[in-house]
Amino acid sequence: MERDPQLYEIGYLLSPLIPEEDLDGRLLILRKKIEDLKGIITSETRPKMIKLAYPVKKQKNAFWGWLKFTISSDKIDDLKRSLNNSPAESLEIIRFLITKSKKEKTPVAKTEKVKFSSKGKEEKPSLKEETKIEEIDKKIDELLGN
Repeated sequence: MERDPQLYEIGYLLSPLIPEEDLDGRLLILRKKIEDLKGIITSETRPKMIKLAYPVKKQKNAFWGWLKFTISSDKIDDLKRSLNNSPAESLEIIRFLITKSKKEKTPVAKTEKVKFSSKGKEEKPSLKEETKIEEIDKKIDELLGN
């Protein structure tokens, strides 16, 4: 029985030995594996070369990328098995991590209300009283005892 689809993110490292022109092909293979399990890709990044903090499978550099996708939670184990058992020459994933993700909430931009006068001219919104610099300097001098 299929469960409701959930949002997941996969972060992956691809072998640095892959020529850059072949990266799109590797990404298509990964996308196909997800889509074959009835997953839907929601967002992704193109893999880019990074220096690793420590060697992974004897590699000091790797192409790093990520995909966000929705898939039924009972299909995740099938996806992990598929990625672990894929022939080395087809995908060349050094390491991957699949995590549950949450939908990103885009913050709503705050808008400032502008009042219009009867003449149609724009009035500036009222601001707090501005303190003069001289008054601030006097207060500082009083506190310092000068």
